[in-house]
Amino acid sequence: MRPSDRDLVFPRALGQRLRAQPCPIPILVLTILTTAGYACGAFAQTKAIPSPEAISLRDAIQRTLAHNPGLRAFAWELPKAAGRLRQAGVRPNPELSFELENFAGSRSGLSGAEATLSVGYSLELGGERSARLGVARADQAVIAQDLESHRLELATETAARYHRLRSLESTLQLAAEEVRGAEEAHATTSLRVRSGAAHAVEERRAEVELANVRLERVQLESLTSLARTRLASLWGEPSAMVTSLPVAPEALVQAPTLDTLLARLDSVPSVSRWQDEQELRRRELALRKAEGMPDLGVMAGVRSLRESDERTFLGGVSLPLPLFDRNAGAVAAARAAVSQAEDEWTSASSGAKSAVIEAHATVLRSHRRVTALREEVLPGAGRAFEEMRTGFERGRFTYLDLLEARRTWTRARREELEALLEYRLAIVELDRLTSATVAEFTAGIGEE
Repeated sequence: MRPSDRDLVFPRALGQRLRAQPCPIPILVLTILTTAGYACGAFAQTKAIPSPEAISLRDAIQRTLAHNPGLRAFAWELPKAAGRLRQAGVRPNPELSFELENFAGSRSGLSGAEATLSVGYSLELGGERSARLGVARADQAVIAQDLESHRLELATETAARYHRLRSLESTLQLAAEEVRGAEEAHATTSLRVRSGAAHAVEERRAEVELANVRLERVQLESLTSLARTRLASLWGEPSAMVTSLPVAPEALVQAPTLDTLLARLDSVPSVSRWQDEQELRRRELALRKAEGMPDLGVMAGVRSLRESDERTFLGGVSLPLPLFDRNAGAVAAARAAVSQAEDEWTSASSGAKSAVIEAHATVLRSHRRVTALREEVLPGAGRAFEEMRTGFERGRFTYLDLLEARRTWTRARREELEALLEYRLAIVELDRLTSATVAEFTAGIGEE
């Protein structure tokens, strides 16, 4: 009897067939070795799942700033601005002209031809070159502010995603504790039901509760995996396995006073860039006025008279008459842009001030909430749950009593995690609104 392909995939069926009829020993040995080879090959192809890499908040921000694709693309605006600055300082090219007159026609060949070779140059009387340089330098300053603002936004988003991941991981740990507690309660309830100390309905309730907490843990695992992907995608590695560093419950810090925070707004890139924008638009207005001034054209050359074999020199100037086009429309548009930039700066300042006030209030509110939960709610809920669990194990309380105490304790701990996340995100947003550089932002949010 020879083993078939199905026998190699399902060796149990092959064993039943071998037991049903005699089989030579060599064939049996060959079959066992072949089946073992299949199993070893499948085992060798199994890859171990890598464990997540624990990174700090500072490391996550550094990775984002170093490898974020959008930031790297935006950074090319600086060399582009440098190229525009270089081009703005270039003077007009001279113009070489050659003219040949009085040839052919009623005359034969070039006997009476006149050849003129001249060089012309345009003089910018309105100061266009210095105006162009002023526009290019102001444009560089605005781009530098926008780049730093973009870096701050990315650092803020990284910190926010990092804190959300940390909160989810803490919630997942809490869910694992809930599963262990539900398993212990289910085991204790089963023993009490078998001994006749409790009704069978309590065991079914314990089974339902155990199924619920296990399902919730699975959902949290999925959300945590998604949060890791969203964090790592900021530095272009969405498939990277990362996790936050485990920390002890941190001591909450008091936010600076509102007056101190509002005093920093003038140096924040999202606000100060509008001061540079006003300068840029004033420079553009000066350039439009300079462009309305006609350029003076000068020319000098030499003329060769073939008929008399003489050479003469010539020169000339040209000046456009600004009768119709004085660039008045462009000047009016540039003047309106200057006024617009002033209003935009006022709007940005007002918006930043409102955002700081709101973020500061959120920090204070979440700080009070976390403090109240830690000092007033959690200790009492924890003691009540421990006493209820001890009494349940001794048969003094029913499963419903234990379930209610555990849910109260779990709800309080989850509220602490939610309030702590709100506090962390508010601190991050407040530092973004009041930091002039990424270094200030990173120092402000700290490293737990």
